[in-house]
Amino acid sequence: MGISIKPKPLIDEAAMIVENEFKTLVIADLHLGIEAELRLKGINIGSQTEKLLESTLKCVKAAEPDVIILLGDVKHAVPKISWMDRREVPFFLTELAEYAPVYVAKGNHDGHLSKLLPKEMAAEREGKPKHEVYIKGTRGFLFDGVGYTHGHSWPSQDLFSAKYILIGHNHPRIRLVSPSSHYRSMKSVWIRTKCDYDAVKKHYPELEESSWGDPWVIIMPAFNEICGGVTFNSSNKRLLGPIATKLLRLNDMKAYLLDGTYIGKVGDLD
Repeated sequence: MGISIKPKPLIDEAAMIVENEFKTLVIADLHLGIEAELRLKGINIGSQTEKLLESTLKCVKAAEPDVIILLGDVKHAVPKISWMDRREVPFFLTELAEYAPVYVAKGNHDGHLSKLLPKEMAAEREGKPKHEVYIKGTRGFLFDGVGYTHGHSWPSQDLFSAKYILIGHNHPRIRLVSPSSHYRSMKSVWIRTKCDYDAVKKHYPELEESSWGDPWVIIMPAFNEICGGVTFNSSNKRLLGPIATKLLRLNDMKAYLLDGTYIGKVGDLD
Protein backbone atom coordinates (compact mmCIF):
# COMPACT_ATOMS: atom_id res chain seq x y z
CA MET A 1 0.00 0.00 0.00
CA GLY A 2 1.30 3.47 -0.88
CA ILE A 3 2.24 6.07 1.66
CA SER A 4 0.11 9.17 2.17
CA ILE A 5 0.47 11.35 -0.91
CA LYS A 6 1.70 14.87 -0.22
CA PRO A 7 3.15 16.93 -3.09
CA LYS A 8 6.13 18.95 -1.91
CA PRO A 9 7.71 21.84 -3.84
CA LEU A 10 11.44 21.73 -4.38
CA ILE A 11 12.48 24.85 -2.48
CA ASP A 12 13.39 27.85 -4.68
CA GLU A 13 12.61 25.89 -7.83
CA ALA A 14 9.48 25.73 -9.99
CA ALA A 15 9.43 21.95 -9.53
CA MET A 16 7.30 19.60 -7.46
CA ILE A 17 8.16 16.29 -5.82
CA VAL A 18 5.30 13.82 -5.37
CA GLU A 19 5.94 10.70 -3.30
CA ASN A 20 3.76 7.61 -3.11
CA GLU A 21 4.82 4.22 -4.49
CA PHE A 22 7.20 6.19 -6.70
CA LYS A 23 9.05 9.45 -6.29
CA THR A 24 7.98 11.73 -9.13
CA LEU A 25 9.53 15.04 -10.20
CA VAL A 26 7.05 17.36 -11.93
CA ILE A 27 7.93 20.38 -14.07
CA ALA A 28 5.56 22.52 -16.16
CA ASP A 29 5.84 24.91 -19.08
CA LEU A 30 9.40 24.74 -20.38
CA HIS A 31 8.48 26.50 -23.65
CA LEU A 32 11.73 25.46 -25.32
CA GLY A 33 12.45 27.72 -28.28
CA ILE A 34 10.46 30.76 -27.13
CA GLU A 35 13.53 32.87 -27.92
CA ALA A 36 12.84 32.49 -31.66
CA GLU A 37 9.43 34.18 -31.25
CA LEU A 38 10.93 36.91 -29.07
CA ARG A 39 13.53 37.68 -31.75
CA LEU A 40 10.74 38.33 -34.24
CA LYS A 41 9.51 41.00 -31.81
CA GLY A 42 12.94 42.62 -31.61
CA ILE A 43 14.00 41.01 -28.32
CA ASN A 44 17.32 39.30 -28.96
CA ILE A 45 17.88 36.51 -26.45
CA GLY A 46 20.19 33.61 -27.13
CA SER A 47 19.05 30.02 -26.80
CA GLN A 48 18.01 29.20 -23.23
CA THR A 49 17.86 25.44 -23.72
CA GLU A 50 21.25 24.70 -22.17
CA LYS A 51 20.38 26.88 -19.17
CA LEU A 52 16.97 25.23 -18.78
CA LEU A 53 18.53 21.78 -19.06
CA GLU A 54 21.10 22.67 -16.42
CA SER A 55 18.34 23.90 -14.09
CA THR A 56 16.21 20.83 -14.76
CA LEU A 57 19.07 18.42 -14.13
CA LYS A 58 19.84 20.26 -10.91
CA CYS A 59 16.29 19.43 -9.77
CA VAL A 60 16.63 15.84 -11.00
CA LYS A 61 19.85 15.32 -9.08
CA ALA A 62 18.38 16.90 -5.93
CA ALA A 63 15.20 14.79 -6.07
CA GLU A 64 16.60 11.53 -7.49
CA PRO A 65 13.16 10.66 -8.92
CA ASP A 66 11.90 7.34 -10.21
CA VAL A 67 9.82 9.18 -12.82
CA ILE A 68 9.86 12.64 -14.41
CA ILE A 69 6.61 14.26 -15.56
CA LEU A 70 6.62 17.29 -17.87
CA LEU A 71 3.26 18.99 -17.47
CA GLY A 72 2.84 20.32 -20.98
CA ASP A 73 4.23 22.99 -23.30
CA VAL A 74 7.61 21.36 -23.60
CA LYS A 75 8.07 23.28 -26.86
CA HIS A 76 6.87 26.76 -27.71
CA ALA A 77 6.31 27.10 -31.45
CA VAL A 78 2.73 26.49 -32.64
CA PRO A 79 1.36 24.95 -34.75
CA LYS A 80 4.53 24.04 -36.59
CA ILE A 81 7.87 22.53 -35.61
CA SER A 82 10.53 25.22 -35.73
CA TRP A 83 14.16 24.71 -36.66
CA MET A 84 15.02 25.23 -32.98
CA ASP A 85 12.54 22.50 -32.01
CA ARG A 86 14.21 19.98 -34.33
CA ARG A 87 17.58 20.65 -32.79
CA GLU A 88 16.88 21.37 -29.14
CA VAL A 89 13.78 19.44 -28.05
CA PRO A 90 15.24 15.97 -28.85
CA PHE A 91 18.50 17.03 -27.21
CA PHE A 92 16.68 18.13 -24.05
CA LEU A 93 14.50 15.02 -23.82
CA THR A 94 17.44 12.71 -24.53
CA GLU A 95 19.47 14.20 -21.70
CA LEU A 96 16.52 14.03 -19.31
CA ALA A 97 15.74 10.42 -20.18
CA GLU A 98 19.21 9.37 -19.07
CA TYR A 99 18.00 9.72 -15.47
CA ALA A 100 14.44 8.35 -15.39
CA PRO A 101 11.42 7.56 -17.59
CA VAL A 102 9.81 10.78 -18.82
CA TYR A 103 6.04 11.27 -19.21
CA VAL A 104 4.69 14.31 -21.06
CA ALA A 105 1.11 15.54 -20.61
CA LYS A 106 0.63 17.30 -23.93
CA GLY A 107 -0.01 21.03 -23.79
CA ASN A 108 -1.43 23.42 -26.35
CA HIS A 109 2.08 24.16 -27.65
CA ASP A 110 3.02 20.51 -28.07
CA GLY A 111 1.68 19.81 -31.54
CA HIS A 112 3.80 17.22 -33.40
CA LEU A 113 5.87 16.61 -30.26
CA SER A 114 5.86 12.87 -31.01
CA LYS A 115 8.07 13.61 -34.03
CA LEU A 116 10.72 15.04 -31.72
CA LEU A 117 11.14 12.10 -29.36
CA PRO A 118 14.65 10.69 -28.88
CA LYS A 119 13.69 7.38 -30.53
CA GLU A 120 12.43 9.26 -33.60
CA MET A 121 15.74 11.10 -33.86
CA ALA A 122 17.96 8.09 -33.11
CA ALA A 123 19.19 7.85 -36.68
CA GLU A 124 20.69 11.31 -36.34
CA ARG A 125 22.32 10.57 -33.00
CA GLU A 126 24.57 7.98 -31.49
CA GLY A 127 22.56 5.54 -29.39
CA LYS A 128 19.39 5.98 -27.40
CA PRO A 129 18.79 7.35 -23.90
CA LYS A 130 18.65 4.96 -20.98
CA HIS A 131 14.89 5.43 -20.45
CA GLU A 132 11.83 6.01 -22.64
CA VAL A 133 9.88 9.22 -23.22
CA TYR A 134 6.10 8.71 -23.26
CA ILE A 135 3.56 11.17 -24.68
CA LYS A 136 0.18 11.26 -22.92
CA GLY A 137 -3.01 12.88 -24.20
CA THR A 138 -4.27 16.41 -23.66
CA ARG A 139 -6.99 15.21 -21.24
CA GLY A 140 -4.33 14.15 -18.76
CA PHE A 141 -3.65 10.92 -16.91
CA LEU A 142 -3.49 9.35 -13.47
CA PHE A 143 -0.14 8.21 -12.19
CA ASP A 144 0.56 6.77 -8.76
CA GLY A 145 -2.63 8.23 -7.29
CA VAL A 146 -2.26 11.78 -8.66
CA GLY A 147 -3.88 13.46 -11.67
CA TYR A 148 -1.70 15.27 -14.19
CA THR A 149 -2.85 17.48 -17.06
CA HIS A 150 -1.62 20.65 -18.71
CA GLY A 151 -4.87 22.52 -18.12
CA HIS A 152 -5.81 23.89 -21.55
CA SER A 153 -8.53 21.30 -22.22
CA TRP A 154 -11.26 19.53 -20.27
CA PRO A 155 -9.59 16.79 -18.22
CA SER A 156 -10.49 13.14 -18.16
CA GLN A 157 -13.20 12.40 -15.61
CA ASP A 158 -11.05 9.85 -13.79
CA LEU A 159 -8.66 12.58 -12.63
CA PHE A 160 -11.28 13.68 -10.10
CA SER A 161 -10.87 10.41 -8.20
CA ALA A 162 -7.42 11.60 -7.08
CA LYS A 163 -6.61 13.61 -3.96
CA TYR A 164 -4.43 15.97 -6.00
CA ILE A 165 -4.50 17.27 -9.57
CA LEU A 166 -1.46 19.15 -10.87
CA ILE A 167 -1.85 21.53 -13.81
CA GLY A 168 0.20 24.18 -15.61
CA HIS A 169 -0.79 26.50 -18.47
CA ASN A 170 -1.43 29.70 -16.47
CA HIS A 171 2.17 30.42 -15.36
CA PRO A 172 0.85 31.97 -12.11
CA ARG A 173 2.46 35.11 -10.74
CA ILE A 174 1.69 37.62 -8.00
CA ARG A 175 2.39 41.35 -8.23
CA LEU A 176 4.00 42.71 -5.08
CA VAL A 177 3.82 46.48 -4.45
CA SER A 178 5.70 48.44 -1.77
CA PRO A 179 3.66 50.52 0.74
CA SER A 180 4.69 53.69 -1.11
CA SER A 181 3.69 52.11 -4.44
CA HIS A 182 7.06 53.21 -5.86
CA TYR A 183 8.40 49.68 -6.24
CA ARG A 184 6.74 46.71 -7.88
CA SER A 185 7.88 43.19 -8.63
CA MET A 186 6.44 40.03 -10.12
CA LYS A 187 6.94 36.73 -8.34
CA SER A 188 6.22 33.27 -9.67
CA VAL A 189 3.95 31.38 -7.28
CA TRP A 190 2.21 28.11 -6.61
CA ILE A 191 -1.58 28.34 -6.48
CA ARG A 192 -3.51 25.82 -4.40
CA THR A 193 -7.26 25.44 -4.14
CA LYS A 194 -10.10 22.91 -4.19
CA CYS A 195 -12.35 21.81 -7.01
CA ASP A 196 -15.96 22.97 -6.90
CA TYR A 197 -17.94 19.72 -6.77
CA ASP A 198 -21.11 21.23 -8.21
CA ALA A 199 -19.22 22.69 -11.16
CA VAL A 200 -17.44 19.40 -11.81
CA LYS A 201 -20.69 17.43 -11.54
CA LYS A 202 -22.39 19.79 -13.98
CA HIS A 203 -19.80 19.04 -16.66
CA TYR A 204 -19.41 15.36 -15.76
CA PRO A 205 -22.98 14.23 -14.91
CA GLU A 206 -21.92 10.58 -14.86
CA LEU A 207 -19.41 11.21 -12.06
CA GLU A 208 -20.46 9.14 -9.06
CA GLU A 209 -19.97 10.39 -5.52
CA SER A 210 -18.05 7.22 -4.70
CA SER A 211 -15.50 8.20 -7.36
CA TRP A 212 -15.10 11.76 -6.10
CA GLY A 213 -11.69 12.32 -4.52
CA ASP A 214 -12.39 15.94 -3.51
CA PRO A 215 -9.07 16.88 -5.07
CA TRP A 216 -6.77 19.74 -4.28
CA VAL A 217 -5.65 21.43 -7.48
CA ILE A 218 -2.14 22.85 -7.63
CA ILE A 219 -1.39 25.28 -10.46
CA MET A 220 2.33 25.07 -11.11
CA PRO A 221 4.56 28.03 -11.97
CA ALA A 222 6.29 28.03 -15.35
CA PHE A 223 9.78 26.55 -15.22
CA ASN A 224 10.89 28.90 -17.99
CA GLU A 225 11.19 32.32 -16.36
CA ILE A 226 10.98 34.34 -19.58
CA CYS A 227 7.58 33.17 -20.82
CA GLY A 228 5.45 35.51 -18.69
CA GLY A 229 2.19 34.47 -17.10
CA VAL A 230 -1.12 35.38 -15.50
CA THR A 231 -0.99 37.85 -12.60
CA PHE A 232 -3.48 36.27 -10.22
CA ASN A 233 -3.96 39.31 -8.00
CA SER A 234 -4.67 41.64 -10.91
CA SER A 235 -8.21 43.02 -11.08
CA ASN A 236 -8.38 42.28 -14.81
CA LYS A 237 -6.76 38.85 -14.76
CA ARG A 238 -7.93 36.33 -17.34
CA LEU A 239 -7.36 32.77 -16.21
CA LEU A 240 -6.70 30.18 -18.88
CA GLY A 241 -8.30 26.81 -19.54
CA PRO A 242 -11.52 25.14 -18.39
CA ILE A 243 -10.12 23.81 -15.11
CA ALA A 244 -9.00 27.23 -13.88
CA THR A 245 -12.00 29.12 -15.20
CA LYS A 246 -14.84 26.64 -14.62
CA LEU A 247 -13.97 24.03 -12.01
CA LEU A 248 -12.08 25.69 -9.15
CA ARG A 249 -13.07 27.51 -5.98
CA LEU A 250 -11.61 30.83 -7.05
CA ASN A 251 -12.31 32.53 -3.70
CA ASP A 252 -10.23 29.92 -1.87
CA MET A 253 -7.06 30.20 -3.96
CA LYS A 254 -3.93 30.39 -1.82
CA ALA A 255 -0.54 31.58 -3.09
CA TYR A 256 2.92 30.37 -2.12
CA LEU A 257 6.30 31.74 -3.21
CA LEU A 258 8.87 29.37 -4.64
CA ASP A 259 10.72 29.33 -1.31
CA GLY A 260 7.57 27.91 0.29
CA THR A 261 6.37 31.12 1.95
CA TYR A 262 2.59 31.31 2.22
CA ILE A 263 1.61 34.85 1.23
CA GLY A 264 -2.15 34.60 1.64
CA LYS A 265 -5.37 34.14 -0.23
CA VAL A 266 -5.19 35.53 -3.74
CA GLY A 267 -8.29 37.67 -3.19
CA ASP A 268 -6.60 39.44 -0.24
CA LEU A 269 -3.43 40.34 -2.15
CA ASP A 270 -3.80 43.83 -3.57
